[in-house]
Amino acid sequence: MHEPDVAGDAMAGFDASAAPSADSPETHADLAAHADRLQAKNHALAAALRRATDELAKAKSQLEQFTRPPLGFATMLRLHDSRIDGHGVRHASVEVMHGARRMVVPVAAQVDAARLEAGMTLLLDENLVVVATATAEGVGAVRAVDDVLDDGRLIVVDASGDRRLVRRARDLRDARLTCADRVVVDPSNHFAVATVPREETAQLLLEETPDVSFGDIGGLDAQIARIRDAVQLPFEHRGLYAAYGLTPPKGVLLYGPPGNGKTLIAKAIAHELAGEGARGVFLAVKGPELLNKYVGESERLIRLLFDRARERAAAGQTVIVFIDEMDALLRTRGSGVSSDVETTIVPQFLAELDGVERLDNVIVIGASNRVDMIDPAVLRPGRLDVKIRVDRPDRDAALAIVARYLTPRLPYADGVDAAALAHMLVDDVYRRDGARRLGRAVLDDGSSRAIALADVVSGAMLRNIVDRAKTAAVKASVGGGEPVALDAAMVAAAVDDEYRSVRDTLAGVDAAQWAKVNALGDGRVVELRRADGIDDGDGNEADAAYRTRRPERTGA
Repeated sequence: MHEPDVAGDAMAGFDASAAPSADSPETHADLAAHADRLQAKNHALAAALRRATDELAKAKSQLEQFTRPPLGFATMLRLHDSRIDGHGVRHASVEVMHGARRMVVPVAAQVDAARLEAGMTLLLDENLVVVATATAEGVGAVRAVDDVLDDGRLIVVDASGDRRLVRRARDLRDARLTCADRVVVDPSNHFAVATVPREETAQLLLEETPDVSFGDIGGLDAQIARIRDAVQLPFEHRGLYAAYGLTPPKGVLLYGPPGNGKTLIAKAIAHELAGEGARGVFLAVKGPELLNKYVGESERLIRLLFDRARERAAAGQTVIVFIDEMDALLRTRGSGVSSDVETTIVPQFLAELDGVERLDNVIVIGASNRVDMIDPAVLRPGRLDVKIRVDRPDRDAALAIVARYLTPRLPYADGVDAAALAHMLVDDVYRRDGARRLGRAVLDDGSSRAIALADVVSGAMLRNIVDRAKTAAVKASVGGGEPVALDAAMVAAAVDDEYRSVRDTLAGVDAAQWAKVNALGDGRVVELRRADGIDDGDGNEADAAYRTRRPERTGA
């Protein structure tokens, strides 16, 4: 069978004149476009190869990092050996603390052993070779500086009283450290690497130049005159004291019932000394704040207090160290009233007060409501030389105090003025009839005596009464929408509110302790019977009007 010649027929039908020639413009354009496409693909392929190369290098770097052996930290103690061999190669080794191990390790060639110093932090590789130095860690165990040795080493103590001898790191080599400082100890417990700010000082000490003057204190003229003679006179006339061979007193004790101006007197002294150009500084601390449950910590805080005073005095400042509630800190040793921590606190205080280091420009002023509880060694002459009783105000002193707060500038109702309201207030407080009677104090011999508001009055109470009246005027002004003037009714209501407040506080007090704090009964009070406000008509409360403050005994 004869097959058709398809190719021949196709060629027969092909018009050669219609095909483009090799030199035609269409052929050149197609080739150029094809070349451009190939070049673009080549560039894309090259970019992909570069990215792949970069990713491969990154993966290799990460792999090397992941497989790199860890480095250890060590604290350098000292240079152990450094020599050069016959080939000119240096061989060095150092003594380090690596964890709890003390070792001698070699130093890599890239590390300059001559620049390594004691206390520096070093990096060790897996072969325990020093390969680099690191920044010292600024955190760690905090220790208090207990003593500074002549060679610069430190004796530090922790909260439990454990003492340790450490050396200074490079950053503390030239630092001036005292027993008032705290330091951070490195993990090896061999070096003090940093200091800690004296936060305790800021918490314990109120350091200021007070703005309270003697003119702001009313009713204490006799006490102010005595403390001027004891404190201000020696500081202002040092030459005369030296000429007569007089030594200024080291301390003053202000004692008496609470709320009568003991702290104000101490602040006024510091203010007066500052006003005379002596730049007085007032360091105030509460006695209970110095007590600490850890052994030796209270003694350290006492040293801190006196170190701060010496620093200020060395700068030419006159320093008043005021210790409030002194009986809480310096109780009689062996009294058994507390946990006997005073057996070490009292000697430390005495050593600071009259030890080998003189307290130039420093005077200690203590305040206490219970002078009977202070150790006798603290009160003897040569320590707290001057003792001033700040007692409750009498009528004249009370008027002087009230006049400080009921000033002529206040708004008063018609027909009354500051002086009239002050006299009315004082007369009401010092009444001895049933309206102002708090109760009865039963003594150890079975007798009793009446206790009135006047027996427990204080400067703080008088100010509080005036503040009550002023508050009532403010509330009336707010309620009425316009200012309300002070009048006799507001003052009377304020006194009555204060009386009820004081009377109600007797409900749960310990009779003996309350009487001692308030200087009543000479320590003989065994029971308090609170009045319920009933008057029998002749100015004396009936027996039924009293409520006993001592539990009744029941028979067997």
